[in-house]
Parts: sequence; C-alpha cells; structure tokens
Amino acid sequence: MTHPHTDFIGFSGKRLQLGVTGSVSAFRAVDVMRRLQRADIQVGVTLTAAAQEFVRPLQFRSLTSGPVYEGLFDSNQAEYAHLEPAQNAHLFLIAPSTANTLAKHTGGIGDDLLSSQLFSFKGPIIHAPAMNPRIWTSLAVQSNVSKLKERGIGIVPPDTGLMACGETGEGRLAEVEEIFLYALKGLLPQELAGQRFLVNLGPTREYWDPVRVVTNDSSGTMGASIALAAWLHGAEVSVVRGPTPYLWLPRFLPTVDVTSAKEMHQACLDLAAGMDIICLTAAVCDYRPVAVQKNKAKKTSLGERITLELEQNPDILADIGRARKPSQYIIGFAAETDDILRHAQDKLHEKHLDLIVANSVTHPGSGFGTSTNQVHLISRCGRRESWPLLAKTEVAMRIIEWFLDHSA
Repeated sequence: MTHPHTDFIGFSGKRLQLGVTGSVSAFRAVDVMRRLQRADIQVGVTLTAAAQEFVRPLQFRSLTSGPVYEGLFDSNQAEYAHLEPAQNAHLFLIAPSTANTLAKHTGGIGDDLLSSQLFSFKGPIIHAPAMNPRIWTSLAVQSNVSKLKERGIGIVPPDTGLMACGETGEGRLAEVEEIFLYALKGLLPQELAGQRFLVNLGPTREYWDPVRVVTNDSSGTMGASIALAAWLHGAEVSVVRGPTPYLWLPRFLPTVDVTSAKEMHQACLDLAAGMDIICLTAAVCDYRPVAVQKNKAKKTSLGERITLELEQNPDILADIGRARKPSQYIIGFAAETDDILRHAQDKLHEKHLDLIVANSVTHPGSGFGTSTNQVHLISRCGRRESWPLLAKTEVAMRIIEWFLDHSA
C-alpha cells in the first residue's frame, strides 16, 4: 500500500538492479519492482534458478524495460551479463534474499549469475532477507548478516508475523514500502549522516469529557514526509506523534506516541536537548479545557447551551527556542488563515527560529488532510521563497535541500 508521505518521485535517470532469490515471498518482488518504477526508477532484474520456481521471468519482462537475466549461460542475454549491472546500475537490491544468497555474498561464492554480478558491483548493495524464523535466528545466518553490515552492505530487517510454513516469528519479507524507502536512501547522498533530527507531527487532543475532545484535522502527512526525507538523507530521526491512527510509519523511525499538548510538550523537551535539527510541524491545540468531566456529558433539554472554559497549553516551539543551543537549527511551521507572511515573520523572531514554513489552511489543496501543500519560507537571515502547490513529499525534500544549502 502506498501512502502520501512515502510517495517520493523524481528519480528519473536512476537504474536499480533487483535480485530475486528462491523464497516463497519471491512473488512480492513484482510489487517491489512496480513500487520503484512509480518513483521513476528504471529496474533491471536478475532471477536465480530457485526464484524461477516461484515466479517467471516473463512476469518481469512484461512490466519493465530493463534487462531481465535468468542464468549465467542464457543465450538470450548480453555476453557479459555478470558485469552489466556494475556498468549501468546505481544500486543493487536483493528482495527477497535467502540464507543461501547471504552466505554466498559473505563468503565470496559466485556460482550463479546473481552472485557473480555482486562480485563486480561497487555501488550500494541492500539485502531484504526472507526465511523461516528458525533459519533467520540461526548463528550462521546472524554471523553472515553481521559481516555484511560491517562491509557497509544494507540489510532491511525482516518483519514478524505468520509465515508460509504456519510458524510465527521474525523472518517475513519486510513491507514493500520499507524496502522501497531503503532503496531510495541508497540512491541519495547521505548529507545528514550523523545528524540527529527531531520531528513532531499530527494534532493533539484535549478531552473535556471521556469521549469528547478539542482537536483539529491534521493528518500528520507533512511532518511524516519531512521525517522520511531527513532519514533518506542519512539523519537519525526521532518522531513525536499526536493521534494519527491512519498514519503508517516505518519501523526504522523511533516514535513516541502522545495525545495531549502537555504530553507532546514533555516528550519534545525530553528529546530536544540531544538533537541537532528540530522541525516542529505538529498542529498543537493552543488551549485545553480547564476541567475534564468525569462522566460523559448528557443533554438535558432541547437547545441547551454549554460553555467550555479553556486555558493555554504550554508553547512547545517557544520553549524549545528559548532553551536552544547555539549549534541547533530549529524549523517551525505556521498554519494561518490570513496575513500569512506577517504572522510567520512574527513567529520566526518571537520563538527564536532559524526557518519558518507557513501555509494557508484555507487555500484549496493546502493544509490539513491533503497530500499537497503550498508554502512560504522565511529564514532568520531574511531569505524568502514562495513555492507553488506541490506534493508534501516534494515540499519535504525541498525543505531538506534548503537546510543543506543555507544552514552553514
């Protein structure tokens, strides 16, 4: 399933070689290939003999313009097929990867086309293992995985769940979206490597009785897009997430789930001191009910009115801005309905930010509950930009690029 905050595109000109090995989950390699193609990536495929017992080369040939390799001595392919990916591909992804393939790569065995292609490939290589939990947790496999990691080979950790054999445990092929994101990361320069990056996202909920809340329509899509864009560029990303029940986040993003503004305030302040970059996108409720009723409020008469007494919530952005270290870079968001640039400029200075990203929540396609956004950027040093309506993933990538270009 594709999500708006993972729908990164614009990788035209990039070529990826997809290795498919003899796992029951080999059929999912077709979905992996199609997901990569949606990001404009050209995909070539190499199938082992065991993989072809589960999926046929024709399935891939009918869906890709890239080369599809079947075997070391296939007369229908290039004479130097064992070298071709090294000459033309930017990344080698093996999904699924079996214990046998991991062992071959670790031990330098090249007895088929896929393992021979890995010999000559000098670019990034990623394995997405899939196997029975007993095999995955065996000493031999874990030793091979550790050795590959030491060499800089990427490993997409397998998922946990029900296996084809009926057992339950860790060994299932990871979600297609996670494999896709690992591949994108392998294609991008890791300019944020070593940087710790905090993102808060989503709404908060302020209960005034056990079932009724003061909240807003934030879906968390913008913040999730930024968190992923930062991770794709190498950052160590932590997320503080308000109530977003329909927002999928990958396992590799450490996440603190909160409900109220006070909980989000505490979680963000607990993490902020250890961060290099802080990006606060959450649509936090500025006010909360003074008193929360113990029982559900009941209607007593037709047309009855009630009054809620509200008090201010703590200001997460202002408190982090006041406590900031000189080395930290802080990005804030401003969701406005009028006079957007003036309000954003005031917020930039009042809350000690380096960059403010402002948008109109009343503009069609911009703001809450959409996959697109139209934003204005103002930096502490006076730089200003206004961007057209873009996918939130594109906005996120541009914000990361802005930081890389202007933070020095």
